[in-house]
Amino acid sequence: MRYQLAQIIQTGCWLLGLIVLPGCVTPTLPTESLPPLPCRVTSVSSTDAPHPVSQNQTIMTHALQKRLQEKERTIAAQTQQIEVLSSQLEALKQIDQETRRQPRKRLTYPIP
Repeated sequence: MRYQLAQIIQTGCWLLGLIVLPGCVTPTLPTESLPPLPCRVTSVSSTDAPHPVSQNQTIMTHALQKRLQEKERTIAAQTQQIEVLSSQLEALKQIDQETRRQPRKRLTYPIP
């Protein structure tokens, strides 16, 4: 019984670690805006190639979208892990309750 209780506690702590640690480790994006990039275009004609700043913004947008998709996949995997571990924890709790409810059987020895 102590072993089962220790398993339940250990599983609970592990679940808590899955929930708390990613929040501590996940880097946050700065809330202030980034400084503008220097412009290298010498001509202002409308027939020139796209402005380098807009190219940089497009590249940055694609990179951020990719990071966002990766984060979403990570969160989905962690959510699935949490669901599995939660169901395992509930099963362990139920097993623990059932073992506490059942009276212990006494050993009977044959009478000679």
